[in-house]
This record gives sequence, structure tokens and C-alpha cells, in this order.
Amino acid sequence: MSDFDQRVRAAAFAAMEKLCLQEGGRVPWEAIRAGFETDGQKILFANKVTGIFKPRQLEAALSIKTTVPKQGRQPWYRDQVFGDESQQEYAGLLRYELAHRGLADPTNQALRVAWERKVPLIYLAGVAPGVYQPIFPVWIEDFRPEGGYVLAATADFERHGKSSVAASLAALPSEIEATYSLSLTRNRNHQAWFSMRTKAAYGWRCAFSGLPVRELLVGAHIVPDSEGGLAAVRNGICMSTLHHNAFDANLLGVDPDFRIHVSPKLRDRNDGDLLVSLKGLDGSKLRLPAEPADRPARELLERRFAGFQD
Repeated sequence: MSDFDQRVRAAAFAAMEKLCLQEGGRVPWEAIRAGFETDGQKILFANKVTGIFKPRQLEAALSIKTTVPKQGRQPWYRDQVFGDESQQEYAGLLRYELAHRGLADPTNQALRVAWERKVPLIYLAGVAPGVYQPIFPVWIEDFRPEGGYVLAATADFERHGKSSVAASLAALPSEIEATYSLSLTRNRNHQAWFSMRTKAAYGWRCAFSGLPVRELLVGAHIVPDSEGGLAAVRNGICMSTLHHNAFDANLLGVDPDFRIHVSPKLRDRNDGDLLVSLKGLDGSKLRLPAEPADRPARELLERRFAGFQD
């Protein structure tokens, strides 16, 4: 990846992150079509007509896009390869259908370059007419143009580059942009996809506090994986790392009616504003996904809440 390509992708991710924060995770096309600026140039995120988009300034695709799922079809985060032993090689990967087969199509060629150079892209998943859920970064892991599809993997951003990184995304103009680097590890397992699908279902906001900062969010199990909990959205809640730790320690609980409970261990302590905010959750309701099918299963909450009450 050239220095210019790296700067463009870094600027694209930072600009898209700002849009996600402004729009609550679901970004209208009117905001996406405005593009972003870097190196004194205006660059587009995507094209309204084509699903695969390569800016004229780059040699490899920058984004892939899907429309709103047709009636009866599943949203992107339920459309994974799971449970079929013959497909375990591809477990945890996102399947993206190509509009055209083969390499004669120039957009497929741009995606091939992205695959060969292992560059990260933005995935724009249609969630409503003219509204998209940006997922980034994603990488093309398996390119099959003759079969009419590709398989993509995802990874979360790491802050401040404190661990190994594949590419530095530093030297960007604003404070928020300068703190990103790309994780070396591209997640392609059931638990990584469970976390990503759960966060997407909740619009990348903490179900306890509404916090929209992606770097501080996790997709947490209701019934832990170690106890046989499924890697399914109905067994997950999007939480900040703070609320996740409190939930795992049974300092916070959620009953089958989605009401939040605070343990006496927290309620009986007085030590600063952060603790006050946690205690203030007692009796409030969990922020739920818009899709009823994505909401926590009541039987799983009941099972977990019994442990909280012990």
C-alpha cells in the first residue's frame, strides 16, 4: 500500500467515523455522497449506482455497498456462514455478492487489486432506503469473481497503536484522526463476528449508557460462551467496556423485562461522578435494537439474571 493510498484510507475511516458519531451509526446517503478531503483533494466514499467503488485517485477499491435487504431476506449481520461443517474454512467471513461475474467488469478488477494488496475497505450495508450502516475496516479474504462473490473479514480499530500494527494511520490533521492505527490481526472467527453483529444491531451504541464510541464498545454475551452461550445476536448486548466488566462481575444485571438492576455492592458506595452514573442506571430500561428479532431473548436474560440475584 503506497503512502498516498494509506493516507486516503486513513482519512476515509476517520471521516466516516465522524459521520457515524453524528448520525448514531446509521448514515444517510446525502452525508456519504459529500465525500471527504485529504491532501487537498476531495475524494468520494462511494457511488450511488455501483456497489464496488474505486475513487479515481486510487488503484484499488475503497468501498463496497449493498442496498436495503429485500422483504424476507436477512440483514447483513445474520447472513454469515455458520453451522455447516463443510464450510468451516469460511466461518466468520462475510459473503458479498458481486453484481457481475468475472474480471471483465472494471469494478471487479478494482476489488481484485484490493484483495491482492490486502488493503482495508469500508462496507456500506443498506439498512433503510437511502440509509447505510458503515462497517470498517474490512478486508477481502477470498476473491471469487467467476463464482460471483467475495468473502470479507473485519477487524476493530485499536487506539494509539500500542500493539503491533499493519499500517500506521498517523499524521492526520485532526485530533481524533491522529489516534487510529489498523490492527494486524484480521478477525475471522465466530466470536469476532458475534461481537460485530451485536454492535451493529444496537447501532454501535452502549445499551446501558448510549455511548457511541466504537473503540469502547464490545458485543457481550448474556449467557457466556463458556456456559454454552450461542454466538447469536439474541444472546448479546452491546456495552461499553466499563459496563461489560460490571455485567460480568454481576454488579449490573438485566431482568427478562429489560430492566437494569444495580448490585448493592455499588449502590452502597459513594465515590465520584462515574459511580453516581452507574448507580443511576438502577430501574432504567435497556436500550434495545430497532429490530425485534435482534433483542435479547427473555429466557437467556432470565437465566443470567438468576446468577445476578444469587
